[in-house]
Amino acid sequence: MERNCANQKIEYFIGHPATPRVAAMQHSRHPSLSQESAVLYNKTEHPKGDESMGSTFKRLVVLLATAAAFTSACFAQGRTGGFEGRLVDPNGAQIVNVDATIHMKNTATGETRSIPLPDSGVFSITGLAPGMYDLNIPIASAMYNTYEQKSITITGGKVLKSDIPVPWGINLGTIGDDPTMLGADMRARAGDVSGPTPRTADGKPDLSGMWYVIPEDRGVRAPIPLQKWADDMNKQLQKLNQQGPAVYCLPQSAVPITLPFPHKFVQARDVLIHITEFTTPGYRQIFLDGRPHPPAEEWNPAWMGHSTGRWEGDTLVVDTIGFNEIAPAFGVHTEKLHVVERYTRPERGRLEIEITATDPEAYTGEWKFKLKAGLIPTEEILEFVCPENNLDALHNGQPWRGRP
Repeated sequence: MERNCANQKIEYFIGHPATPRVAAMQHSRHPSLSQESAVLYNKTEHPKGDESMGSTFKRLVVLLATAAAFTSACFAQGRTGGFEGRLVDPNGAQIVNVDATIHMKNTATGETRSIPLPDSGVFSITGLAPGMYDLNIPIASAMYNTYEQKSITITGGKVLKSDIPVPWGINLGTIGDDPTMLGADMRARAGDVSGPTPRTADGKPDLSGMWYVIPEDRGVRAPIPLQKWADDMNKQLQKLNQQGPAVYCLPQSAVPITLPFPHKFVQARDVLIHITEFTTPGYRQIFLDGRPHPPAEEWNPAWMGHSTGRWEGDTLVVDTIGFNEIAPAFGVHTEKLHVVERYTRPERGRLEIEITATDPEAYTGEWKFKLKAGLIPTEEILEFVCPENNLDALHNGQPWRGRP
């Protein structure tokens, strides 16, 4: 007797113990039988001795029952399973309006199934092959932390249901103290923002409007390709264990569109004004009038450099140089840092951004990543005065350091 679900091969033999038994698989008398078929074949001589036809029949009945049970088990293994659940916070409340992606990785094959988390916080993943899986839900949020669970068993023909207990993030669940959750709420309030891309009088896409950057999955963005000296310096900076530059009322990023805050674009023919809430200085100018960058000897290196823009079809290409060497969010770099942003508005409610950074003196190659933003037409930029009531970081005698 042989059983093999993987090849769907079953061989059973009945008859007198002394009777020769030959497998029927690919037998010359049954050329149509293949290895993908379940074969039940008996080649015996007539019963001899004290063996009766009754005992042979009983044996056949037992055999058929066993074969049926085994075939049913193989069929169950061939069916897919599913996993359903909802995200809940440490208080047991259902989590809603979180931008995240759910990843289920088959530990045997390495194959990963990924689905976006619905705004309701309730998810369903179907079509999972039976086996063991690792669950990963990266959440880019101050309110919630990334969730991981290993060794989840998925059974064919069944749906596993479970609540997912997501831990608090760095703000310990403080309501209103998470810009990513604020952005999700703003986008939910926006309602239906579908429609064609708005255009200016000269036919160019109009990027004007209020936008909120949608967070990426943690771990999706590739690390900055630092040269050894820059990587060593970055490790020294990490040992300082200092808070970010925002705590000291300094700019948080050399390219503010990377920040998860409300953004406003005001587009004119010769200039694009980019305003960002909750950061310093809160604005930058992107010149569209064809002017070149100023000569290096005439330019004072700046936190956000000098930006010019040009149109390539329906994509606005923003070229920025002239950074100082401690402008944040782009790792350890030099004043040779060069950033190119590509903005595309494929429809009214969506903005797509591709960012490419190079630095021949600090990077080993390009650092490239993509972002997307959602239109929030019901919102407006609010006033932000960083030093207001911000006493500790400004008066403790330890300024923020961009170099160790």
